[in-house]
Amino acid sequence: MADHLAVTIPLDRVQRIQLYINTARKSLPEIQAETGADYILNGTLFNMSTFEPNCHLKADGNVLCRPAYSVAGYSWQTGPDISEDVLPDDAAKNYIACTPLIVSGKKVTTLTYDPGQGGKRGRSAIGMKSGRLGLYCTRDGGTMARTPEQLRDDLFSAGWSSAVMLDGGGSSQCYFAGQQIKSSRAVHDLILVYLKKEETPVDEKKAVFLDAGHDASNLANRSPDGTYYEHEFCLDMAKRIKAHLERCNVTVLETRPDGNAVSLETRCQRVNAIAGVDLFVSLHSNAAGGGGWSSARGWSAYIYAAGGERERAAKAILERVKQAGVVVRSTPIVYNSSLYVLKNTYPPAVLIEHAFHTNESDVKNLRSDAWRAAVAEAEARGILDYLGIPWLEEEAQEPQEPETPAEPTEKELAVNWAVSEGILKGNTDGDLMLQEPLTTERFIVMLYRTYKKFMS
Repeated sequence: MADHLAVTIPLDRVQRIQLYINTARKSLPEIQAETGADYILNGTLFNMSTFEPNCHLKADGNVLCRPAYSVAGYSWQTGPDISEDVLPDDAAKNYIACTPLIVSGKKVTTLTYDPGQGGKRGRSAIGMKSGRLGLYCTRDGGTMARTPEQLRDDLFSAGWSSAVMLDGGGSSQCYFAGQQIKSSRAVHDLILVYLKKEETPVDEKKAVFLDAGHDASNLANRSPDGTYYEHEFCLDMAKRIKAHLERCNVTVLETRPDGNAVSLETRCQRVNAIAGVDLFVSLHSNAAGGGGWSSARGWSAYIYAAGGERERAAKAILERVKQAGVVVRSTPIVYNSSLYVLKNTYPPAVLIEHAFHTNESDVKNLRSDAWRAAVAEAEARGILDYLGIPWLEEEAQEPQEPETPAEPTEKELAVNWAVSEGILKGNTDGDLMLQEPLTTERFIVMLYRTYKKFMS
């Protein structure tokens, strides 16, 4: 077993970074087998009696520890955007801190840590080096045991521009692309790094995941008069936007392509399972409380937090929607970190509320085929603007020459004459003579009817 492992990973190779909260107290090999993560490193300090973290920690939008002080650490939304930060940072989806060693390219002169963290022990650290993610781990009791100060100096000499010492001693453990430093201790949290896979199915094409909100089992999300249902609108808009994007050479995937029921968790899993997705767009209509008609109306887009690719995408879509003359809300871009699909999808995510199905004017639009067509085109254009892809007009359909009706055959003329004169019956009144085999009896009936028609 190795005494010392260190690695730096180009950020453009990182698909995501996860803070794994180990409430089940699993071993590191169990976690690696469960998740398939490429790199795993133990996380921050925790109380071994209560199994609660002691330092700043936020995982997937959930704050797990928020001490009453600020400290240098690392924050990120999905992973490739990880950066040095002053914690706590409410806008970040994930963050972690412990003992800062190097901040903004400078060694911390006097390190702050509890006496129990001192001495020569196994050490773990996370940091940055030349725009790459750095991970470091040494075995407790091994030849590379270090004091916190020695660890700081080693990492600074190795060119790390920032670094945070994590939990150490018997907690130090890691899995780096097959190489391991093991420990018998189950730790509270671990840092999991997943790399982009070469077998991405989207190749060089841009890829967009469309999420048609709700499903046909949801009958509550509707207009007060029952003439509009949100699930139908969302699926229809997804199909319209998809047609535009695919015509412009964008790969389009859907969370519920057939309209069936799909849970929020499954929607996110479907998105996150595909490497290389450039944008996730969830489609909805809005509602005001109270159960009846309201004055609230207009288009808006929700994103997890300000900044980044998600806001750039939302602004690009908004601009095209405004150009199309669509009524938008006074605050058309809303930051909301509580919405499930915004919290739990890896690509940049935008949730669109097209209008209020509790507003009579908006419902007229939501039900209108012409309005849907115009808004779907505007949103598709905005998505293409964000992706940097030009709009391609639909090919004009060549006018079709009207088909010349075929001349009826003699058999058809004879049958039509016999039916029109009442000699034969058709197929709807119970006589059914036209479809029955000819017998002597039926022949006599036809003769009789002919005689009555023309001879009497």
